[in-house]
Amino acid sequence: MQVRIVMELTGDDGEEIGREIITDMAKITTGAEDLGLSLAEGKAVLARLQQRMVETQVELWLKENRETDGRRLRHKGYYPVTFHTLFGDVRLRSPRYEVPKSEGSNGSATVSPLRQLIPDHMAPERLYLETRWASLVPYAAAAELLADVLPIDCGTNATTVRQHALRTATRLERELTEERVSFMQDACPQDWMDLPIPEGRIVIGLDGGYIRDRDNRKKNFELIVGRSLPEDGEPRYIGFVHGYDRKPRRRILDHLKKQGVQANQDITFITDGGEEVRSLAEMIGPASEHVLDWFHITIRITVLRQFAQG
Repeated sequence: MQVRIVMELTGDDGEEIGREIITDMAKITTGAEDLGLSLAEGKAVLARLQQRMVETQVELWLKENRETDGRRLRHKGYYPVTFHTLFGDVRLRSPRYEVPKSEGSNGSATVSPLRQLIPDHMAPERLYLETRWASLVPYAAAAELLADVLPIDCGTNATTVRQHALRTATRLERELTEERVSFMQDACPQDWMDLPIPEGRIVIGLDGGYIRDRDNRKKNFELIVGRSLPEDGEPRYIGFVHGYDRKPRRRILDHLKKQGVQANQDITFITDGGEEVRSLAEMIGPASEHVLDWFHITIRITVLRQFAQG
């Protein structure tokens, strides 16, 4: 069987922009492994589609963004850039345009409009997937997974995945709101009466554990992690290093707000009873309760039983 995959590109006005053959292949069926596209064939098709589609989109965008103050900018040349996407690294030519000389300037300058469209040279979906996988498995394993299932040339670089994950963490830090220790801070209880009735209770489990320091193997640091589970909604996870994060309550409040929690929400905190974890959950919400989880209750009863038997 002969297979040909053709891509047609049509503008918003209905006019055909281009038509290109993506691949020609022959499929001979001798077993189950020959049915459909193989992993290598799928990668090649996706990479080719992505390259041609991004090139066309960039060309159209540049045509619409070549003027400034009603004047068409003069072309000064190109330089190569690489746009990293989930379906391959797309090589592009970024044009440079000459900016008209203004009063008081020493000379002409150039601009590269493509920097505005792709300032980080990274597709948001790829950055999201790298960060998500890097939060679940080691960086090297996340890089190998990306390279295994997607047409990514540099997916085996664990250092790159680590840098992207740290960059995302830095951006999330900047998005944190001002320091607040509870929903009741700078709020009038009378305003709570105007709030809509919350949909249901949300349960939050917090626990702490010690991890050995990577650089100094003789030292440990405490990591506090948690999971919030609303009655009707998807769970969310939170984690931070105790002592290093100087505003952990602000992080918990922002975490709850992103799940739609409001001041009159019924919140149940389940902790191990540790002083640090318990202090984080105190006074966050006026309608909250605090519960010692059954596992740690069992541990304490077991210790008391052994002590009495001894």
